[in-house]
Amino acid sequence: MSTAVQGTRVAAAARVAPQPAQHVPVRRPSLEVVAPRARRARHRSLATVLAGLVVSLSLLLVVIGHAELAQGQVRLAGVQAQITSARLLHQREVLALANLENPTRILRVAEGSLHMVSPTQVQQLTHVPLGVVLPPPHIASASLSPASPASSGG
Repeated sequence: MSTAVQGTRVAAAARVAPQPAQHVPVRRPSLEVVAPRARRARHRSLATVLAGLVVSLSLLLVVIGHAELAQGQVRLAGVQAQITSARLLHQREVLALANLENPTRILRVAEGSLHMVSPTQVQQLTHVPLGVVLPPPHIASASLSPASPASSGG
């Protein structure tokens, strides 16, 4: 039988024949001396507050750490952008230098701006060993005569 049907039968039987109330003695637990509850409650609440404080401080430290990490990433991105622009500038300067070192450009500037010309003949110099000491060259002094234009004072 279901409990609903059984509960209905019990209620019907109670209406039909009331039974006298029976007094059942309630057994109380034995009394004992315990520490005051206020002291225990203070210890529990202090421990709860300390635990909450530790958790809050640790979360605050985590948030501060994440903020520092984000600032470091921003600084790193800025430095990487500077490095990239410096590399591009360096590449442009290397290309400009290579352009300046181009022999055809040098020849064009030498002939056009500086009015230089290619030599008609090339004379090779003799090889002189560097380990051998050469005697000083002999220079003949020209004697000054009274008839020379340098001495006339004119």
